[in-house]
This record gives sequence, C-alpha cells and structure tokens, in this order.
Amino acid sequence: MSADADDHAVARGSAATLAATVLAEESLRHQAQQAAPAVVLPDDLLPGVGSDAISLRQAMRAGGAALLITLGMSRVVDSIELAAISVLAPDIQKTLHVSDAVIAAIGGAFGVLFLVGSIPISTLADRHPRKLIAAASMACWSVFVFATGFAGAAFYLFLARLGVGISQSYALPVNQPLIADGYPIEARSRVFAVYNGMEVAGRTAGPLIAGGLAGAIAGPESWRWAFWVIAFAGLPVTIATLRLKEPRRGRNEMNAVLGAELAPAMAELPVSVGVAFERLRKIRSFHFFLTGIAALGFALFSIPLFLNLYLEDHFGLTAWHRGIVGSAIAAPSIAALAFAAPRIDRLYRRSPPASLVFVGTMIGAFGVLLVAGLFMPNVGLLVVFFALGTALAQCGFVGVFAVASSVIPYRLRSRGAAMLGVYVTVFGGFFGAVLTGLLSEAIGRRGAMTLVVLPSTLVGGALIAFGAKYVRNDISQCVEELLEEKAETDRMLESDAEVAAIQVRNLDFSYGNVQILFDVNLDVHQGETVALLGTNGAGKSTLLRVISGLGVPSRGVIRLHGRTITYAEPELRARIGIVQLMGGNAVFGSLSVDENMRMAAFLYDATDAKRRSEASLGRFPVLTERRRSLAKDLSGGQQQMLALAMALVHEPEVLIIDELSLGLAPVTVQGLLEIVRDLKEHGLTMIIVEQSLNVALSIADRAIFMEKGQVKFDGPAQELAERDDLARAVFLGSTGAGEG
Repeated sequence: MSADADDHAVARGSAATLAATVLAEESLRHQAQQAAPAVVLPDDLLPGVGSDAISLRQAMRAGGAALLITLGMSRVVDSIELAAISVLAPDIQKTLHVSDAVIAAIGGAFGVLFLVGSIPISTLADRHPRKLIAAASMACWSVFVFATGFAGAAFYLFLARLGVGISQSYALPVNQPLIADGYPIEARSRVFAVYNGMEVAGRTAGPLIAGGLAGAIAGPESWRWAFWVIAFAGLPVTIATLRLKEPRRGRNEMNAVLGAELAPAMAELPVSVGVAFERLRKIRSFHFFLTGIAALGFALFSIPLFLNLYLEDHFGLTAWHRGIVGSAIAAPSIAALAFAAPRIDRLYRRSPPASLVFVGTMIGAFGVLLVAGLFMPNVGLLVVFFALGTALAQCGFVGVFAVASSVIPYRLRSRGAAMLGVYVTVFGGFFGAVLTGLLSEAIGRRGAMTLVVLPSTLVGGALIAFGAKYVRNDISQCVEELLEEKAETDRMLESDAEVAAIQVRNLDFSYGNVQILFDVNLDVHQGETVALLGTNGAGKSTLLRVISGLGVPSRGVIRLHGRTITYAEPELRARIGIVQLMGGNAVFGSLSVDENMRMAAFLYDATDAKRRSEASLGRFPVLTERRRSLAKDLSGGQQQMLALAMALVHEPEVLIIDELSLGLAPVTVQGLLEIVRDLKEHGLTMIIVEQSLNVALSIADRAIFMEKGQVKFDGPAQELAERDDLARAVFLGSTGAGEG
C-alpha cells in the first residue's frame, strides 16, 4: 500500500507539474500578447481625422454629382417599391388569402436573397466595373417588379419577391463602396446622408404613390397596377448608370494618407469569399457593427410590414390613409439628415470613437420611441413618435456606413458591405419578420412588435457603441497597409530592386482571441532555402499555414513575386506555385502509391497529370518499384518520400516543408536531404521548418528563429549556430532528428 501511495503521489506531482507548466506557458503567451503594442497612430495620421472641414459642394465637385444622383435614384425607385409592398400588404393578403405568418415569410424572402445575392455580387464587384453590375441589377429589378403584379398565388408572389431581392442585393456591395471611393472622407457622412435622404424621399413618396395608384383604380386587385407602373421607373436609372465614370478603389484613402494615388500595382489575385469574410470578422470594430446590425435587423424588417397591418386592424385605415401615414413618418428624416450629418462629420474629425457612440445612442433611442408610439391612443401621436424614431435611425445608419468605410481595407469594401447586408437581412430581417408574424397570431400585432423591436434596437445600439473602443486601432491598420504598399511600390521603382519570392509584412495571426503571431516580417528570395527554427509553440507551423492560405491573418500582407496574395484561397495559391508538405500523415494510407499521385494531381487534366506524376516519381526509384503498394505498407521514410513526390507534382515556385525529419531515423533523413539538396541545386525556393539544428545547417542558406510568435533572428544559418542563446533553444541533431 505504501508503494501504491508513493505511485499516486508521484502521479499527482507529475500532473501538478504538467498543469503548472501549461499555465506558465499560457501566462507567458498572454503577457506577450499584452505587451505587443497596438497599432494606433496619432490622429493627424488617420485619414479624415483632425483635418480641415470641406463643404458638401466641394465634396460633390471632387466626386462628381452624377455619381451620387444616379446611385441615389436607384434607391428612390427601390424604396417606392418596398413602400408599395408594405402599404399594399393587406390588399395582397386578401387577394391571395394568406395568413400573417405567410405574408411575413414572403416579405422576409427579400432578406434571404440578400444572402444569396450580396455575396456573389460582392465578388464580381471586386473584379469587374461596378457600374455594369449596378446597371444589370436595375434592369433585372424592373422585370421582377413587373412580375409581382401578375402573382396569382402566394407561391408566385414568393418567387417574384425572391427576384426583387436578388436584383437589389447589389445596393450595399456596389453603391456604398462607390460612394466611399467617389467622395472625400471629410464629407463622407454628409454624402451618405444625401444618398440616404434620396432613399427616404422614395420611402416618403412610395406610400402615396402606391396608395394613390391602388385607390385610383377600382377593384379589389388594383394593387397590381402599382407594381406595373413602378417597374418602368427602373429603366432610365439603368441607362444613367451605364454612363457613369467609375472612381478608383481606395483613391480617397490614398490621397489622404499618401498625398497622391498609388501607381497601378501588379494584377492581384481574386479575393476569396471565405478569406475575405474571415479577415473582415477579425476587424474588431466591424465585428461589433455586424452583430449590432444583426440584432437591429429584427426590428428593421418587421416594422414596415406589421405597422401597416396594425394600422388597418387597430385604426381601420385604408391603403390611401396608410400611405399618408407612411409618408408622414418618413418625411422628417430628410430634415434630420440635413441637420445631423454635418455634426457627425465634425464629430468624426474630432474623435471617430465618439461618433460611433453617438450612433449607437441614436439607434437605441429609435427603438424606445417606436415602442412608445405603438401605445399612443391615436394615429397623430403614433406618427410623431415613429417619425422621431425613424429620423434618429436614419442619422445613425449614416454614421455606421461612414465609419465602416474607414475601418475596412479598401480592397474588401464590397465584401464588407455585403456582410452588413447579410447580417441585417438574413440573421435579423428574415427571422425577425417570421418571429413577429408568429407572435402576432399569439399576442396581437402591437405586442409582437414590442417584444421584437425594443430588445433588438437596444442590444444593436449597445453593440455598435461598444465597438467604438477599437475604431482607432482598426483605422490605423488600414493606414499602415497603405504606407507599407507605398513603401514597397517606391522600393520596386529603384533600379536595383529585388523581388522576393515570398514577402511577409507586419503579420499578426490569432486563433480566436489567442494571438499566435506578432508583427512577423520576412523575405525569402528566389532560389533560396530558408530554415524556420524555434521552440515548440513558437508559431513556425502557423506561419507556414498563413503563407499557404490555410490561416487568415488579422493584420499584414503576403506577396508572391511581388503580387499580393493575402486574400487568395489556398487552392489558388497552390495553382500559382505555393505548395506545402505537411509533417506526419501527408499521404492516404488506404490508397496505393499511384493512387496517391493521381489524387495529388487532381488540379490538372489527364495528360498533364500523368506527365507531372511520372516526372515527380522519377526522383524516387524506391517508390517507382512499389507503385501498387498501399501507402500504409511503406516505411516511415518512404511515406515521407511519397508525400514529397505528391508536393512536387505541382511543380512549385515555393515549396514549404513542415518537419522534414519528423520521427525518422538518421539514415532516412540523409536520403531525404539528398533529394532536397538536388531541388536546391535546380533553383527551387524552399522554406523548411526543422527542430534539428544540424539538419537545418546542412541544407539552409539562411535561418530564421522564432520565439513566442515573433522573429528573434534572421541571418545566415551558420551565424545562428554561433549564437549560444538561440542554439540552446533548438533541439540539436544529437538529441534525435525528429524530436520536438
């Protein structure tokens, strides 16, 4: 028993020691993260902050009035149509014999198509002229609005609304970035206010137009004529959009930060949807914009529809009278925008965070006023409260768009605007409308709107205001990217400039809230072999994953031969020459050698795949002899050879090898090293992670040593060996090639 007790004591001691070690390492990492300086530049270096005021007329002259007027008119006609569907909802409901929940789901279908439409349209907007996308979308909008008037059943109305939704999903990913690129930052809130004001004008006129058309034509289905007439309004807007002069992406930020527009850079790779969205979610202030907008969406899409149902049910208003109420609620927002926008611009120039707190406060007040209006005893008082609340919300949206344009890198603005649309319409709009419809049938329309509107607006406003604490840092990172891009552009203009095969600048990376990489900078030159060394958990493998596209950085830029690839997806990086060989299980054990090679060559046609596979296998005679053997039956060294052969199928520009010697006997490692040396002699650029300093020194031209996510040494491999403090931190070859 005494021996057992001793064993238990040892076990407890070992567990305690292990726990203490883990906690100590986590504490050190946390301290490193806290010690890493945030990227916060002085206000005079932030675009639009602390600068002189400019008038709206000057801003319009700089960007051209035609751009703003045309984009604004597209929102006018769309707002008229949206007002029509809300005002005429009771008449449509009677004609098609549908319940509140069904009409709410049809209304929410518009939101679903923002998800389906905004994302692919934002992809197109980053690659093609945005005015062409806007014109094509407006033409489709006219067709689907016209089709709405022909709907003979709920299903066909649902399809028509899907079409209207997808054709209008361009509004955020195209119009918002065009305005941000077209007009100076100092007047951005006022320009957005004019744009939003035109939308409000459409919303003001829409109920009168829809109600007037329905009232002027006799019959229970007079609502159809409203959609037929409105559909034709999109045609002149389509023609005007095609005639626009499109501004360059990011030109205002370039002028504000650099004093001039950058020279056109080498053609960049297409921005991947997944990578772009992941990068955007790592912009902390924008993350709170998204969550706040999602909460707010529960109210925004429920109010117009159910207010009209409530007005008919509670006050007995006809379509014409509901149209008058809708116009009376919307009209004061135009005056409010004219009053508030200059003040938001002024507040932004003084303190961007303060402007966002102001915006969040207005959005919270918007919900309180709307709920109070629902309990007013007559229509007049309801209109007063709703008009005040709507005016505050409109002013708040202007501030959100202006600040969001500043914290999102200009290359990602279309994706960022699409995300705002997705969050507000899908997470908030669709579910909010359906939830309100279900609650309406249980507790009545006023109770349903109260339960949905009040918490969603208070939470949404609070989240947006909370994001203000990160705004300066996020704007600073956008400035830093521009400054780095300018420095690299200037460097490349020098006569003796050398283009690195791989270039990493200012790179940060996090897993969730845990930051792993801190301000990493490195260059790997053409034909160079670089050994990436460091302690366990130093971030070596993470850095390789980010370079090959398997991880999305929260800051920084990555280039291949001078071409920015930061937002390119892993498959595209592999196609253009970045290939990574993962340590450990990098083969399919249940497949033969030949089948593994065919899997590796799936990107290529049959003839090219066969040529590549044969050329790659030719470097490994032992594998050629065992082509039909299963990979799991090969030795560890042979499996690593097969993994290397699979990587070489892609004929890489840059080969990344993570743990070449992992778990292998020294004699096997020597065989692999001979192959690597041969690749080096043929000019292949390689980055190799190694725990063994001896292995690294035998193949590398240069060594990079990392510790706690930072580069501590970058220089000749032999020089690293002479640094006792660093060499001791690396597992030496004498301790086993695969250790660590």
